[in-house]
Amino acid sequence: MLTRRNLGLVAGGLSLTRLGSPALAQGPRGQVVMAQQAQPPTLDAQVTTAQASRNISLHIHETLFARDEAGNPQPDLAEGVDIAADGLTYRFSLREARFHNGKTMTSADVKASLLRYGRVGGSAFIMQPVEAIDTPDPRTVVVRLKEPSPGFIAGISSPRAPCAIIPEEEAGKEANRVEVIGTGPFRFVEFRPDSHVRLSRFGDYVQNTRYRGMDGFAGRKVANVQDILIRFVPEAGARTAGLQAGEMQILEAIAVPAAERLKNDRNLQMHEMMPWSFQTLMLNHVMPPMDNPVFRRALQAALDLEEIMAISTDGLYRMTHGWQHPGTTYFAGDVGKPLYNINNKDRARALLREANYRGEEIILLGDSSFSNHQATIVTATEQLRSVGINIRTVITDWPTAFSQRTQRTGWHAWALMLGIEPYEGPYGVVGFFSGHAPVQHARDEVIDDCQRRLSTSLAEVDRKKAVADFQARMYDQAVAIKCGDVGIVQATRAQVRDYKPYRIPRMWGISLA
Repeated sequence: MLTRRNLGLVAGGLSLTRLGSPALAQGPRGQVVMAQQAQPPTLDAQVTTAQASRNISLHIHETLFARDEAGNPQPDLAEGVDIAADGLTYRFSLREARFHNGKTMTSADVKASLLRYGRVGGSAFIMQPVEAIDTPDPRTVVVRLKEPSPGFIAGISSPRAPCAIIPEEEAGKEANRVEVIGTGPFRFVEFRPDSHVRLSRFGDYVQNTRYRGMDGFAGRKVANVQDILIRFVPEAGARTAGLQAGEMQILEAIAVPAAERLKNDRNLQMHEMMPWSFQTLMLNHVMPPMDNPVFRRALQAALDLEEIMAISTDGLYRMTHGWQHPGTTYFAGDVGKPLYNINNKDRARALLREANYRGEEIILLGDSSFSNHQATIVTATEQLRSVGINIRTVITDWPTAFSQRTQRTGWHAWALMLGIEPYEGPYGVVGFFSGHAPVQHARDEVIDDCQRRLSTSLAEVDRKKAVADFQARMYDQAVAIKCGDVGIVQATRAQVRDYKPYRIPRMWGISLA
């Protein structure tokens, strides 16, 4: 819980049919090429939780508070915040900042952005406690809550679906209708679907002088390269070949076998991170027979999760049942552990009989952009068929799969690496399964109550109990299936100086030799 009275005291067109090695120069004249696995479903930063979008948008947009290297909230566009003793009033003082259209940021922009987030935000639930927002002067925003919300700062600092501050005149627009204008160190230039996004250094960027260096998504953001080309390269082998040939300087992720093979190449550097995400199977509770918890428990019993993890990650994984990472504040211990990785085919068949399963077709949805997702679906398909479940596997590109899962029909299970939410704590994880648009499409009163208690209880012990109750419900009702924890390897050319691996490949702070 953040209880300090002042948190400010805490610390044009481009045609690309074939890309050769770009001409690289030191300083802001150079171009860096980063390859990521998928193209973004949208560049409206507020509305999407897609990793492929925030890889881009967090270079363009900033938030009032952001997460530091350890995942803790720190001031970004805010200089700090005064929180009233009753937890109902947050008074933010704003630092100087300038939008990419030349406009100086004021409290009116911040108010309009926060209100828009409450309407269209990918984590809009964080704005539910807000009663009113006042702007007594251009550098002050006062947020008044209806009830205490100890996770409010955690929410607005979340990079999951960033609560991006945009110009007031854009904030009145519907989702996916805004011009891409932020205050970040790079400005948007171009988006070509199935190809790339191009960003350029924002020469009038206003540095946050409270920081000396990089610090997560907060910190000092110095743009030492002129242009960023973010290419969408779903095929892992193509990304690796591009890195080796010098056509790409940074990879969002490199396949584990390739990283092992190339770890001694003097031209390359490998950056391993564990844990990176949860590997999950999200279940659609409104599609029969998945609406029956007994049928969901049959899936839970049938799956050999360690086999799924070993195959889908090429060995870079750990078997952990928790819906929070071990060693963190909200890790719930052994809650639900007896129902994790059961791998009991006889029990699964018995549960299918109890569920009165009659061979209805079950659609497993995956995508070809993330190898973990596709391998999870393929492996799960064979395991579920072995107990008599009629499976149809659908593999699409990432934007199609991501869009399909928002529909209430057409899929029963969807493979997803849930990464940013567990990194930042319990609010996003519980929020994923609660509120008006839970991923499972059917609201669960118990999980909604866990979210309410987590979001409003001032005592940490009560919030921990809410997370433990959430985890118990996830396993008892087989709401979704957590397979395990995934690690990843990012990769860079040796010429990329001062690169620090993090939740996204950060292009500020780096330079090119």
